[in-house]
Amino acid sequence: MSDEIVSEFLFESSENLDLLGGELVPLEKDPVNKDRLAGIFRTIHTIKGTCGFLGFTKRSAPWSRSVA
Repeated sequence: MSDEIVSEFLFESSENLDLLGGELVPLEKDPVNKDRLAGIFRTIHTIKGTCGFLGFTKRSAPWSRSVA
């Protein structure tokens, strides 16, 4: 896999994590907001799917199993 692909993955993942971070506090204040929760799951699924597509399958975060 090229360095360019890995670099692009890291850049996009960083953007997605920033987006995710911006959604968690508002979700805490309005936990029944289904649209916000769906967006959070879409963001996580995008990161997870890209990892799988690129062959990054090792999970090191203890919570990653529950998201899988």
